Amino acid sequence: MQFIYDPANLLAVAARENASYREADPFPHVVIDDFLRTDAAAALAAAIPSADSGLPWDRYAAEGFEMKLASSREDVLPETVCRALHELNAGPMLRFLEALTGIEHLLPDPHLLGGGVHLVGRGGHLGVHADFNWHPGLQAHRRINLLLYFNDHWDPAWGGDLELWSTDAARRVKSIAPVFNRAVIFNTRSDTFHGHPAPLATPEGVWRRSIAMYYYTTTRPEAEIREPHNTRYKGMHLP
Repeated sequence: MQFIYDPANLLAVAARENASYREADPFPHVVIDDFLRTDAAAALAAAIPSADSGLPWDRYAAEGFEMKLASSREDVLPETVCRALHELNAGPMLRFLEALTGIEHLLPDPHLLGGGVHLVGRGGHLGVHADFNWHPGLQAHRRINLLLYFNDHWDPAWGGDLELWSTDAARRVKSIAPVFNRAVIFNTRSDTFHGHPAPLATPEGVWRRSIAMYYYTTTRPEAEIREPHNTRYKGMHLP
């Protein structure tokens, strides 16, 4: 079977990048370009539904916090997209992520809670936040985010960079452009703040497109444990 990614190549990336991943500022992360096989990335980009496709999108419209469309519904998403979601949850991907991050015994999320396909259009944004830390269905701790972008010919003037912030949510440390076939992988804790808070300046009909995948473990280091919480936006975060 040929996956949408090359497992051997990803394991080589993990071996090369695992030390820098763990030492990255402001928290463990890596940016990997050409993450999927070129033909698979192109096919997946073509298959992601448009905002006006008639798909029953989940709409997030909390003024000042989040404005986007999302879907994790495999009963309505195209077959090409569903296959990609399954392969991003498959064993070779988990082995790569474990080798890269040093976090063992990772679990995929077949429920895709909060994940799947995300679209953000003109004026949309995602406030700086730390993610929910507990999956009640899996009874597991959220540990890793994988964000994969599908934006051809992205104009930097449109904004939309993923921002990584300091663990006290006081300052932006890094900005990452959401360009085609780029993956951003990072640890998720109650202090790993990130987002793209400035409203997008894209032309009408141009959307910032991504797939978000989250991974879990049944335990986590004691120093990272917090009471279960939902998304905590900057200004509403935990100590």
